[in-house]
Amino acid sequence: MSLYDEIGGDAAIAAVVTEFWHRVSSDDFLWPWFSAIDSDQLRSHLHAYLTVAFDGPEQYEGRSMRRSHAGLNVTGAAFDRLLARLGESLVAFGTIPENIARVDARLKLLRPVIVERNF
Repeated sequence: MSLYDEIGGDAAIAAVVTEFWHRVSSDDFLWPWFSAIDSDQLRSHLHAYLTVAFDGPEQYEGRSMRRSHAGLNVTGAAFDRLLARLGESLVAFGTIPENIARVDARLKLLRPVIVERNF
């Protein structure tokens, strides 16, 4: 079974994205990276990207991760905090620890293309 199906498919991803956005938007450390971004568009791209990342139907048509994050000066600490917030969001919807670990491992592969400053 795909990770997408194991976490509950499209409805679960939509709920996790909503929860994740709430956590990010109320995080004073992370919010500066997101405050000037169209939240609806970002949430839509995040939903589509996570669907693909979790082996769901291919629907992500956005820019590459490298291009999307170029020049944002994302730090290693911010990247780690985002992954933590996503993990918390998955926990909030009852995702089992093994699947959270699978998600975390997949998304950590993006670190070299997103993080521009390792502190």
